[in-house]
Amino acid sequence: MAGTGTIRGPGVAAMGGNPMSRLIEESFQPANPIVRVHAWKAALNDGDCSINLLTYHSVYSAIIEQAEAALPNETGGFLLGHAGFDPDAGSWYNWIDEAVRITPTEANPVHCCFTWKDVDQVRARREREGKSLIGWYHTHPGLGIFLSETDLQKTHQQLFNEVFQVALVYDPISGRAGYFFREASGFLDAGTAGWREFQLVKSAIGSDSDSAARSFHSSAETGQL
Repeated sequence: MAGTGTIRGPGVAAMGGNPMSRLIEESFQPANPIVRVHAWKAALNDGDCSINLLTYHSVYSAIIEQAEAALPNETGGFLLGHAGFDPDAGSWYNWIDEAVRITPTEANPVHCCFTWKDVDQVRARREREGKSLIGWYHTHPGLGIFLSETDLQKTHQQLFNEVFQVALVYDPISGRAGYFFREASGFLDAGTAGWREFQLVKSAIGSDSDSAARSFHSSAETGQL
C-alpha cells in the first residue's frame, strides 16, 4: 500500500513489533545535552575589543575543591578551552571547559610557585586535546580579588601575553572571584573593582566527591546567574 512502511531493527521484536513504542522510548533520551555555564563579559572603552567568557560550572567546582583542600595556603592552575574572535564586532568569545590544577613547589597563605615543567605539561595537553590555553587561575585566601605585582609581572606578562588570555583570582574565604584581561592597548587593570567580581556559592546536588554534580550561583551588582 502506498505511503506505508515497516521499521525493522533489533529493538522492534523485543517490543512486540510495535515501532511506535520504540519511537516513544527513544524520545525520552537527551538528544541534545546541555551544560551549565557562567557568562562573564568585559565591555571596554569605545573602539576597544571586548572579552566574553563562558565558563563551565564544572570548572568552578574543580577550583573550589582544590582551593578548600589547600587552605590556608594559595594554589592555582591553568584554564583550557576554545578561543574565538569576531573581527566585525572586535570581540573575543572564549569557552573555558577545563581547569588543570598544579601542585605548587612551595606555598603559603600569600604565595605559591609552579615550574616550567607545569607549563610544558599543560601546553602538551592543550595540543593533544586541540584546545587553547585561555589563561590561569590562583587563589587569594582572605586577601580579596586583585593581581599582585608578582602575579602581573612574573606570571601573566611572561606566560600569558596573548590578548585573549585571562587570569582568574578566587578568594575561598569570601567566595568572591574575578577575571583580569588586557585591553586592546595592552593595558591590564590589576586592581580591585566590584564590576569584575562575582560570588561563587557551592550547593551539592550529589555527593561531595561528585564535582560534576554541583551547581553554582554567581551574583553581581548587574544580575544573577
